[in-house]
Amino acid sequence: MIRGITEEVISLRILMEKLWMDNAEVDSRSFLYYLQYLTYGGLGERYKQVCTLIKFVIYMSDTSYINLYHHETALNLLGHCYEMRSSYRAALNFYAVSLIGQPHNNAACWHVNRLMRIMNG
Repeated sequence: MIRGITEEVISLRILMEKLWMDNAEVDSRSFLYYLQYLTYGGLGERYKQVCTLIKFVIYMSDTSYINLYHHETALNLLGHCYEMRSSYRAALNFYAVSLIGQPHNNAACWHVNRLMRIMNG
C-alpha cells in the first residue's frame, strides 16, 4: 500500500521509513470489529453488522483506552465501514479526524479523494 499522496512526500522518507511504510498496522480490537462488520455483511446478518458498527464507534470514542495503537488506521477502517453503508459524510468525518492526527503518509488522503469523486458525480 502506498500511503504518500505525492512523490515529493515519499522522497522525504529515509530508507527505513520507506520500507516500514509498505506495511499497514492497526490496533487488534479495531481490526476485529472491522472483520466482524465485513463478515456479518457478507452473511446478510444486518442486525449483527449494525451492532458491531456501534461497538466499533464506542470503542473508538472511549478515551479511557490508553492502549489503542495506530489510531489513524483504525479511524480509516471505521470510515470504510460507513463508506460501505453509503454514509459518505460520516465516512469523510472519520477520514478527516484521521488526517488531523496523522497528516502525512496516511491512506485517508486516498479515501477522501475517492469519496469526493463519488459524491461529486
